[in-house]
Amino acid sequence: MPTAWGKLLEIRQEAGGLAGTLACPPGMHPAPGQYLLASSLSSHETAPTPLFPTSLPGQDLLVAPPMPAHWIVGQVLHLRGPLGRGFDLPAEARRVALYADQTSPAPLLPIAAQALERGAAVALYAHSAPAHLPADIEILPPDLLPETLAWADYLAVSLPLGRLAAFRRALGIHSRQPTRCRVQALLVAPMPCGGLAECGACAVLTRSGWRHACKDGPVFDLHELEDG
Repeated sequence: MPTAWGKLLEIRQEAGGLAGTLACPPGMHPAPGQYLLASSLSSHETAPTPLFPTSLPGQDLLVAPPMPAHWIVGQVLHLRGPLGRGFDLPAEARRVALYADQTSPAPLLPIAAQALERGAAVALYAHSAPAHLPADIEILPPDLLPETLAWADYLAVSLPLGRLAAFRRALGIHSRQPTRCRVQALLVAPMPCGGLAECGACAVLTRSGWRHACKDGPVFDLHELEDG
């Protein structure tokens, strides 16, 4: 697995915590939904931090919140990745929906950018617009989320592991109920080992047994997941 050193060029406060801009080798830029594991030499850290992109690959990596509060501009970070399985936007999708449940919607922005590049319409179900949201993305209230199953060709969501059942209720569906459009979920969980140790901190119950978000995800098709 590639490793390298990166440098924090910028830190900014966003609704979900500290976000930033990271200079790193172009080949290490994660695809939408993938992540890097980053660690500093600070004694404050007990485990690496997963960093998710908020943009498509470019010269610098825009990093989604939350980042550790003790990181500072100019911080040198050891990076490993890209890691995990990301989003898989269908080529034929022309109506793309996004939803973040108790997490920052920032990791969903690369899939939105990908959809806009393909000429798709994009809607984000949120109470307010996150930073750097393209003007072409429509903001809709989360209460309207059930309607997206009739509108969207593809739905990308971000939510904590323990919120699967609540998310299905918000959609108006039950466990294992098929959906008309493809639904993929980025599951937010501790991922300290990045797939090296199978420590179990990010264990996910699927229809085919237990999996690890750090290497089998963190993005899963909704129909694969059990509420647990």
